[in-house]
Amino acid sequence: MRIYILIATLFLLGACGGKKESVSASRNATVVTPPPEWVANRPHSASYYIGVGSCSKYAQPYDFQTIAKKNALNDLASEISVRVQGQTFLNSLEVNDSFSEEFISNVSTSTDERIEGYEVAGSWEDKSEYWVFYRLDKSSYQARKQAKKSAALNISYDYFQKATTAEQEGNVVVAFDLYMRALFALKEYWNEPNEMMTEKGKVFLDNEIYSSVQRMCNSIRVSSSVAKITLQSENKYELGTQFKALYNNKPVRGLSLIYSYKQIGDDIVKSVLTADGGIASIMVSGVDYAAPSNALIVSIDLKPLIVADLDQVFQEGLIKSFKTEKQIIPIESVLPAFFVASNESVYGNAATGKVLLSAMTAALVSKGMRIAGSGKDADYSVTITSDTKEGGGANGFVVAYLEMTVLVRNTETQEVVYNETLSSVKGLQLNRDAASIEAYKKGKEKLEQQVASKLIETIM
Repeated sequence: MRIYILIATLFLLGACGGKKESVSASRNATVVTPPPEWVANRPHSASYYIGVGSCSKYAQPYDFQTIAKKNALNDLASEISVRVQGQTFLNSLEVNDSFSEEFISNVSTSTDERIEGYEVAGSWEDKSEYWVFYRLDKSSYQARKQAKKSAALNISYDYFQKATTAEQEGNVVVAFDLYMRALFALKEYWNEPNEMMTEKGKVFLDNEIYSSVQRMCNSIRVSSSVAKITLQSENKYELGTQFKALYNNKPVRGLSLIYSYKQIGDDIVKSVLTADGGIASIMVSGVDYAAPSNALIVSIDLKPLIVADLDQVFQEGLIKSFKTEKQIIPIESVLPAFFVASNESVYGNAATGKVLLSAMTAALVSKGMRIAGSGKDADYSVTITSDTKEGGGANGFVVAYLEMTVLVRNTETQEVVYNETLSSVKGLQLNRDAASIEAYKKGKEKLEQQVASKLIETIM
């Protein structure tokens, strides 16, 4: 019985081995047929566009068919797509230097033919290569293309007419949107002349659209309510200024204006939208008084007009070529004049010097303020009252405390604009006079480093 089982097992193993060898041999077998004429000599036809592609099986053992078909389609596209020089939109951009050659090349590539209706005219392969042959009927293709292009021209022209109406009404924001939609309706044909008969006669529609939006944006005007911004104590060193945006003497609502000027610490850069009447209000405050030639710079910002659902990069490239209005309004700061007086005492007796008066005067001058010779010539009067008192002593040292008050009034209204008292400014020395001098020295430092700055921030 065991002998029979052994014989049967050996028989089955032999059968399986023979089958495996047969499958392997089948995979390696290739039916060799002579290559067709179109493999060696690319065909030409008056009736068809031709596309031939191939791929090495050794280089791409898994994707050779897909790659060969893609190469055939690219070959077909290269035969169809002929760059037309002359009145094309892309060529106009090159002439106008609006874009770099690289950018125009990218746009041009994206508008290449979208191939439809082709057929497989043949395929061939051997052990090392795979070839495929596509063809596309020229007359059918041109008929489909012309119908599709005519529809695109009609859509574009409809947008163009609506944009023109919006522009005539001064609605720049809506007009820009419609002009962009009109232009992008023809994107597939930007590398071709796109002639169309209009009320004005025959025009190249995409070029006409581009010229219109460029003219509109270049013609927006911005005017200021003032020729110069003067900051002074009367307006508390801030001033609101109005700007008006106009197109063909019609107010432009919803237009973004960018404005900038030098503030203390850093330049301010903000934007504001024009409201009814094309008006935008800008408040100038906190300016850097030490900055030379400070000015409010206002310019039109077209970026917010970019249509969100269209190619934003391309639109940004377009608007960079537009020359928009800019206004530069000088900022003049008439800094306040201060009259400084002091009543300085030492242990209840009048001091022989004016340490705090000199310190406050120097601190104000260092910050660009003016010093008046009398109260009537000043915008603000500063009165410093100070005295020292004994604070006892220990271990051979004597303590003196300085009490001082800084009171500032508006000389016209007599309103108190600043009032600060500094208590117990401590001076420690070997005798009472030296301790008082030390206390005044520390009081002087507080005036220079703290009080003067806080005073200016309060009134300005």
